[in-house]
Amino acid sequence: MDGVTLLSSRVSHFSLRVKIALLLKGIEHDDLPQDLRNKGQLLLESNPIHKKVPVLIHNGKPIVESVIIVQYIDEVWSGESPLLPTDAFLRAEHRFWTDFIDKKLLDCLMRFMRGDATNEEFIENYELLEEAFTKLGNEEEGPFFGGARMAFLDVMLAPYAVWIPGIAGVMGLKPASQEQCPRLHNFFQAVLAHPAAKLALPTVEALKEFLVARSAVYRGK
Repeated sequence: MDGVTLLSSRVSHFSLRVKIALLLKGIEHDDLPQDLRNKGQLLLESNPIHKKVPVLIHNGKPIVESVIIVQYIDEVWSGESPLLPTDAFLRAEHRFWTDFIDKKLLDCLMRFMRGDATNEEFIENYELLEEAFTKLGNEEEGPFFGGARMAFLDVMLAPYAVWIPGIAGVMGLKPASQEQCPRLHNFFQAVLAHPAAKLALPTVEALKEFLVARSAVYRGK
C-alpha cells in the first residue's frame, strides 16, 4: 500500500486530523502543503467539488473530507492501531460525536470568531462534549476516548488542543475551567504530550500568528 500523498494546510484542523491518523498508523506518506490563496492544479483536480484540503491521494486516487479520509485510512490499514471500535454501537457513538464536533463545536467557534456567537454558547457545547467523554471514556484505562491510546473520536477532537487556546489568546474566548470539564482538560493535555500529535500539530503560538493574520477575514472586514 504505497503511494500515499497528503494535500494539506499546516493549521487546518481538518488536515491535522488526517496527519495524526497517518502518524498513528505509521503510514509513510508525502506531505504537499497547499497555498489556499493560490490553489494549485493538483488540488483543483483532486478535489474539484469543494477545492479544499485535506486530500489523501492513495495510488493515484483522491479521497476528500477529513472524516471520510480517516475512516478510509482505518479500513485500508486495518491491522495497524485500529481507530474505530469493533462494537457497532460504540462506532455509532464515535461517529455521532464527530458530527457534533463539526456541526456544533466548530460552528460555534467559527461564529465566535466572526462575532456571531457568545462565549456561553461555546461553554454549553463544550460541557455536552464533557458529558460524552465521561460516558464513552474509561478514566481508569487512560485519558483518551479510546482509553490508553487514541481512537477515532480522539483524532477528530485532537486539533482543538491548539485551536481553542489559540482562539482564546487572540479573540478573547474563555474556555471552560478544569473544574467545569476535568475530563476534557486531561484529554487535551494528553494530546499535547502524544508523539503523533507533537509531530502533527502546530504550536499554539504559531496558530495565534495565523489567527492574527486572518482576524480581519474572520470578522468580515
